[in-house]
Amino acid sequence: MIILAATLLVALAGLRVTLSDSSWWVVGSLFLLLVLITTTLVRQLSRRVWLPTVAGGLVGVVGLTVGYGADTALFGVIPSPATLGHFAALGNDAWNQIAAQTIPATPELSIVFLIACTAIGVALLSDISLRIAPALTALPILTLLAVPVAVRPNLAEPFWFVLAAFGYLILLRVGRQRTTGSTVVVMGAVVVVGSFLVPAILPSVQQPADSSGVSGISTGVNPLINLGDDLRRAAPVTAVTYQTADSGAVYLRLATLANFDGRAWTPQLIPTTPTNSLAAFPAAAGLTAAVARTNETASVTVGGIQGQWLPVPYPTTRVTGTTGTWFWEPAGLSVRSTNTNVGGQKYTASFIAVHPDLTQLRAATTDPVASHAYLQLPAGLPKIISDTATAVAGSAATNYDKAIALQNYFTSPLFTYSTTAPVAQGYDGTGADVVAEFLQKKAGYCVHFASAMAIMARVLGIPSRVAVGFQPGVPSIKNGKTVYTVTTHDLHAWPELYFDGIGWLRFEPTPGRGALPDYSVPAAVDQLPSAAPTSAATGAAAATATPTANAGRTLPSDAASSPAAGASRGVDATPLVALIVLLIILGAGLSPLIARTAVRWRREMAIANGREPAVHAWAEVRDTARDHGWAAPDTETAREFAARLARVLDGDSSVIADFRGQVETTAYGRPDAAPLRLHELRALRRAIARSVAPGVRLRAIFLPASMIARVRADPGRPG
Repeated sequence: MIILAATLLVALAGLRVTLSDSSWWVVGSLFLLLVLITTTLVRQLSRRVWLPTVAGGLVGVVGLTVGYGADTALFGVIPSPATLGHFAALGNDAWNQIAAQTIPATPELSIVFLIACTAIGVALLSDISLRIAPALTALPILTLLAVPVAVRPNLAEPFWFVLAAFGYLILLRVGRQRTTGSTVVVMGAVVVVGSFLVPAILPSVQQPADSSGVSGISTGVNPLINLGDDLRRAAPVTAVTYQTADSGAVYLRLATLANFDGRAWTPQLIPTTPTNSLAAFPAAAGLTAAVARTNETASVTVGGIQGQWLPVPYPTTRVTGTTGTWFWEPAGLSVRSTNTNVGGQKYTASFIAVHPDLTQLRAATTDPVASHAYLQLPAGLPKIISDTATAVAGSAATNYDKAIALQNYFTSPLFTYSTTAPVAQGYDGTGADVVAEFLQKKAGYCVHFASAMAIMARVLGIPSRVAVGFQPGVPSIKNGKTVYTVTTHDLHAWPELYFDGIGWLRFEPTPGRGALPDYSVPAAVDQLPSAAPTSAATGAAAATATPTANAGRTLPSDAASSPAAGASRGVDATPLVALIVLLIILGAGLSPLIARTAVRWRREMAIANGREPAVHAWAEVRDTARDHGWAAPDTETAREFAARLARVLDGDSSVIADFRGQVETTAYGRPDAAPLRLHELRALRRAIARSVAPGVRLRAIFLPASMIARVRADPGRPG
């Protein structure tokens, strides 16, 4: 069991390429060991085959309840229906987190919960496999090792495969007396062949192809994750073609990302809702009848992309012509499916083009209560972000002027568009720490500009979110009509800011990319009515040329905004420290059990290999008797000890006789006599254990008396 546990811990460590930190491994290891120790102890105390597995499963469930659902459980230990519901929610959130995060992912609470559940299942399966045939333990070991391969074929680290394979071979060696040669050969072949076939069988992480057969892109659950990789592709691939009724260019939105936890922007996914039919969308949030608008349509053909997001303009009012099952999500009016691929779709989207005037834009305010979800910021936001936001736009008179000031700041010559600089310098992504680095380096692509402006808008009290989709593309004339071709190089991210009475408006902070919306053109800001506040306009315009003048004070310098000077996002290490201390205490308390098990294992190995089997078998029986409170002097022979045992264990006299006969035959019989068999030794050990009270049995397991004798100088003691 010790070898099995070590092998599983090594296989579990192989997941390190998919997850950052190491707290998840500590938690997974704790649950794995907890289940394996429980099954081992119960098997020592009971002969019922099913009881160890049931006990291990119950202990695992109790551990999950205490660790993740104590507030919903009876007495904090017994799971209730509410606890099961909470577990289901954690599991669902874990899969969403896995889909939304980049690799290596941050081990959020729900992801660690999923790892704990996996550890429990793998431990139970391993325990059962070990009892049936050690060769079958390849299945749970491969289950853990296959996870990185399933995520990405070239992601797994061979080091962990080699260590796990070494542990597996030791398991086969130790347990060969219970495993037939054919089983070992078959399972060994499965392991070897499987290591070559698994990457081929699992869904390959390839990009889809367009009609020309050229590799395309996959949007995934969170299209923001691989956007940078797609932009850096050597050859662009046609993703979408479209034409509008008035031949105007439009942004096609895939998803809106409103959740920001400091590490990444993620979409808020909702279950499939059949009533959310594409035949009729709800009214756009916050848009009132007072705002001018025009009704338009776009005919869209999807090319070389795959995924479950449908590219549509914002705000869409109706979509016709799609195949499969699609539904709109109420928060961002994005269109999604859970069972239909976007590739090859042809459809018509009706949408609204919004035309607010400056008076409406400046009059728009923010309701902090209604907009709470779009104003949330993580604790410990780096100081450079809030300082820069305040310096650039803090003194602007209205939310609109603050938004223009932020947009002008990012599109000024201070910043450079680059898809390679963030990767080369190690700050690619959308998290708060990445944005802090981006504000110092001042080089990045749309992901960085959109995330930075959205976060800084929240700092200034403006509700914000990040949208991911496609910029308008390149127009061409086909059959007398203007058709826009959108390629993978047109993938884009931009911030959307909310204004009461108008709703969500797109802004374009990425220099040299996309198109500025009419309401955000700097010239329109300069031509303000005479009655309008002029201080805001001056500040907004000044942000382009000299951002330091916008707020009347200088922006924080690079030195002041270094990681050492800025406020870091603290991580509470208390749970991890507590787990480590608990593991140390657990290891210390179990050290006699582990040492005794190791001694027994070495003796059984010697017996199986024919190295003085009679001596080792007799030594093991004598130590077993000592562990259970029996006197077993070294001067007593096997026959004398067997006679004394038979008087006490009358019901097991045949077991005693068989063992004594095997020991004597092995020690004194002919060289070609039948070898000592381990099952006779184990049967006698069980008989001795059954002869004492349960309390004595527990003491024999956790505090074996024979280990005290082993610390004395006894050169003749075998094993």
